[in-house]
Amino acid sequence: MTETPVFLVAGASSGMGRETALKLGRGEGHVIVAARRAEPLEALVEDIRAGGGSAEAAVFDGTDPASVAALVEQIAADHGRLDGAFNNLGDTLGDAPLHETPAERWDATLAVNLTAVFHLMAREIPLMLERGGGRIVNTASTGGLRGTKAMADYAAAKWGLIGLTKSAALDYADAGIVINAIAPGIIATEKFRAFEANMPDLFESLRQATPVQRFGEMSEIADLVDWLLREAPAFLTGAVIPVDGGRTA
Repeated sequence: MTETPVFLVAGASSGMGRETALKLGRGEGHVIVAARRAEPLEALVEDIRAGGGSAEAAVFDGTDPASVAALVEQIAADHGRLDGAFNNLGDTLGDAPLHETPAERWDATLAVNLTAVFHLMAREIPLMLERGGGRIVNTASTGGLRGTKAMADYAAAKWGLIGLTKSAALDYADAGIVINAIAPGIIATEKFRAFEANMPDLFESLRQATPVQRFGEMSEIADLVDWLLREAPAFLTGAVIPVDGGRTA
């Protein structure tokens, strides 16, 4: 059994997941970085190890229950514990008013943003229960705190994820498992920067509409998740924390 804390970052190949894995890797413990593509994970593991951390990569598909089961079973076999999990899965698959949203897109959006996290939690929690507790952070969105024009599928999935987070927090509140969600607003990820370069006027208007007059940095997400998984008081559970520069205040 691994003697130091073991953390899983699901959805670690880029953006907030990658930055959070790097942050976790600078602290005590072993970090398992998981996503669909092997190449970016291998590069991430090298970066964590270069900084003195301990890490390994695991390729999995969050929308495949068997793949999720295999991932967590391997963690149990190799390490015998899971102290913290950052379930950072999700994507937007286009925009259209509700009546023009294909059923296939609806199903795919819920699969990656909501159902995949359900499958992860359903496997993570038993391993945490064996050790008497653990911590889980799910990535929701400010799109789950209000309506989102032309993205009813994404908003519904993130609203559902918030409900999943809160309900699970109640289920395991007396079992030592702390479960929270973050709700990022506009964060300057690699994907965001590509969009910004193509639509500068739109993004300038969004910046001006943000009370702090800037967009969020990936490091700010990483700092928050690291704190929630390591140091936050256990009395903080079932919370959804907006990280949006005040836009939903």
